[in-house]
Amino acid sequence: MNITRNNYSQYTNMIQQMFGNKSKSNNPLAQCDYGNFSLRFKPVDISFPKPNWNNIMTKRDKPAMSEEEFEEAIKDLARKEFAAGKRDDKAYRELCMRHGETVSPNRKAIYDASMKKTGGKMNAACMFWDSKGNKTLSYNPESRNWKAISTEAEFDRARKFTSIYNDELARLKNEYGEKAKGKTSYSKIKQDLTADSAKTIDYSI
Repeated sequence: MNITRNNYSQYTNMIQQMFGNKSKSNNPLAQCDYGNFSLRFKPVDISFPKPNWNNIMTKRDKPAMSEEEFEEAIKDLARKEFAAGKRDDKAYRELCMRHGETVSPNRKAIYDASMKKTGGKMNAACMFWDSKGNKTLSYNPESRNWKAISTEAEFDRARKFTSIYNDELARLKNEYGEKAKGKTSYSKIKQDLTADSAKTIDYSI
């Protein structure tokens, strides 16, 4: 049998029957059919933590900064990490999220709309779709974790972030050398940037 979204429940029941088990209809987890679009507004009594929107990409009222500021912030992160000689995972992740959110769907609004239709309960699919039927957010009742389902626009945005970041790291390695990573101070890098800018002469009249 080919397992699909439509026959998942049937397949699960068949396996349970093979082992002589019966599904517990009063168990909220047994009622879940993860990702089944038809169950998007069917409420189930699953205890779940509210999404922490500080850790989930969603469209904001306004971008955290301008495109020019984002580019400089990404480059500056690369400089700080080059000076430190190691990745600052927390800073990288947070900046990458803020950068990506400029093209994110409004997952919070989608979640709120679904909660309103289910009376504040988790839907039986544990999945949230936008008005066009695209998956945007999911909840895993076993791990109790939320996950944003990335869009193509978000993937493109992430690639742009990585490109700016990697280009700046490459520039630093070319200027100072691979062995200078972790040994060149952040202040030294900033001073050299200021000096380079001062060498630029504007010949326009």
